[in-house]
Amino acid sequence: MSLIEFLKDKKICILGYGKQGKSTFKYLRKHFPNKKITIADKNENIDKKELDENVYFKLGDSYLKDIENFDLIIKAPGVILKDIDISKFENKIITDYELLLRFSPGITIGITGTKGKSTTSTFLYNVLKEQGKKTFLLGNIGTPILDEIDNITNDSYVVIEVSSHTLEFAKFSPNIAILLDIYPEHLDHCSLENYIKSKFNIAKFQKNKDIFIYNAENEIMKEFDFKYKENDIGVFFDDYKDSIKNKVYLKDNRNIF
Repeated sequence: MSLIEFLKDKKICILGYGKQGKSTFKYLRKHFPNKKITIADKNENIDKKELDENVYFKLGDSYLKDIENFDLIIKAPGVILKDIDISKFENKIITDYELLLRFSPGITIGITGTKGKSTTSTFLYNVLKEQGKKTFLLGNIGTPILDEIDNITNDSYVVIEVSSHTLEFAKFSPNIAILLDIYPEHLDHCSLENYIKSKFNIAKFQKNKDIFIYNAENEIMKEFDFKYKENDIGVFFDDYKDSIKNKVYLKDNRNIF
């Protein structure tokens, strides 16, 4: 099934109408010119430019009322649902990140962490581009995912910077997942426990052939009970004696595998 087929007959609500929400609306309107779409946002004064008569609104304090009646809720990362009972509609929440992982071709490389994800994403994107690869930089730091999703082909490399806000509801993982670190910061939307779980969601749903690259020295990550795969790779910053099968470390300014 293609992404267009998946969306075609769905009753859709865009939850949050900021940068990502506008990108989602633009994509839906491109492929479904007359489809009825609802926009839900706590902000009563959203920018309604470029919207049309087939758009309905749920704005203000009651923006979540009866939202469970939609088939699909495409949530923007900036929408915080902490301390809200989402049990009636949690299974209907999806993000542009998950739509990419489920329906787009190409090799996906997801990068997350409390610190350093923007720098790492940009660096990796530039390395791949220098090698002549057809490469996209999407997500938090780059272009909104749905702005480019139609241009991604089988030979594309897609680098995605992913926040815990996006990973919180993720049910799919990229081909290559990179978890740089976890520190007790950015807890505006969840507890530390849920924050850690969200970060590990970047690799939780990988297939056996996929690769998870992780910081094997981070204290919080070492304590988290995670089922690593045979080909996952732990990264150290020195020659470290450990039972991890696949590891990378630095010795004499050289990477040792």
